[in-house]
Amino acid sequence: MKNYVEITLLDDAEINLYFLWEKLYTQLHLALVEAADENGLVDIGLSFPKYRDGDKPWLGDKVRVFAKTEQVLVSLNLDKWLDRLTDYIHVKKIKEVPKKVEGHAAFKRLNDKSNQDKLARRRAKNLDISFDEARAFFADSESRQLPKRDVTRYPFVSMLSIHSNNKFPLTVIREEVNDAVFNGGFSTYGLSVKRKETKGDSTVPLF
Repeated sequence: MKNYVEITLLDDAEINLYFLWEKLYTQLHLALVEAADENGLVDIGLSFPKYRDGDKPWLGDKVRVFAKTEQVLVSLNLDKWLDRLTDYIHVKKIKEVPKKVEGHAAFKRLNDKSNQDKLARRRAKNLDISFDEARAFFADSESRQLPKRDVTRYPFVSMLSIHSNNKFPLTVIREEVNDAVFNGGFSTYGLSVKRKETKGDSTVPLF
């Protein structure tokens, strides 16, 4: 990942930060859906610089959108997708990733497992929904079966399903690694996707 755009959620008494996360992440998701390939993957990953898990989980108030080239970010056209949120967010210009970074991390959806892919594709076809949304069904089903303490120690964003109009928690976990990895891309939520044929998860730089 060579270039990135940083988005800051502004502290505004008129709008709850968690509600703003929902609106912002929905627009980012829609932008990535449009950029996805036939497998539902994108070459664009998200990071959360102020991410915190544990007793007080929080995504923070910033998100960085990474890509291999500046042109990929230009083509994403975030200005169009985030136009309605300009009073509540600050979007910086495209920058180069610093040469020296603190490390790398895979930001992943909780329990996003590769063996769910086959079932998700079948569900997407049968219900005429997106692959990413079908995958979400299986991930969320498994998450609900986990002990409460294992789910609530990670931050999440409430998302609204485009097709079913139901809300679901997009729970994000972070796994730090020593080296940069790119294994096939990211989901349309900008999160790492486990791939059966490769080792490791696609990462984004930390700084």
